[in-house]
Amino acid sequence: MIDIFVVNLASSQERKEKISQQLEALQLNYHIFSAVDGRAGEHPLFQKYQECLSQRYRGKSLSKGQLGCYASHYRLWEKCVELNKPIIVLEDDAVIDAAAFSNFCHQCQDLPKSLHFIRLHKNQRKKYSSCQVYINNGIEIHRFDKGQMGTIGYYLTPTGAKTFIEHSQQWVFPVDIMMDRFWATHVECYGLVPPCISHNDDDISDIGYGQKAPRSFLTRCRREYFNLTEAIRRKKHNIQFKRQHNRLK
Repeated sequence: MIDIFVVNLASSQERKEKISQQLEALQLNYHIFSAVDGRAGEHPLFQKYQECLSQRYRGKSLSKGQLGCYASHYRLWEKCVELNKPIIVLEDDAVIDAAAFSNFCHQCQDLPKSLHFIRLHKNQRKKYSSCQVYINNGIEIHRFDKGQMGTIGYYLTPTGAKTFIEHSQQWVFPVDIMMDRFWATHVECYGLVPPCISHNDDDISDIGYGQKAPRSFLTRCRREYFNLTEAIRRKKHNIQFKRQHNRLK
């Protein structure tokens, strides 16, 4: 059975109890993984954060909570590489679709080796498209032309974990946005359809995004230019993927 890791701050006992009850009801083994609390002070991994690049490309900084979130997932990628086998990562405010999640956990060992990263929650973009790449035993996987956003729950292989680590030697974006940049990492954005994980909207985020500072005209121009180049790179990559995928059919 695949290893399940639940990201949880030591101070979030109520969330820990809620997610534990869901997993225990399914009789699934899991590990509570101690999250990095970015608001508690400095952490060695925070040295990877590049404030100047974040300001140049995004026009804003990562909050302490976002740094803690990035560090927590980074450490789990290291754990995946250490174990040398796929893992499932859940955040402690995840709401589990019992039947669908249990089926995925029992069937995921048979997934194609090319699927290194699969989001288990819905795509949170307003507009996107997807194509089916795999269906078997009640599991349907789609490839999305835009990243799903969020880190509520995902399946990850050691190959995917190594690639994320390689592309995280300089932290510029929030961790979920970095994971969405498939045109840069070449770790495609796959997702389970329908999803088996959702987010508890009643829970207030533990991350904390801080306050938005006013941006100068030059900063706004840099941000728009960067967003445009990102969109072009994404479009080119999607065209290439579609051509290759059609050849495989």
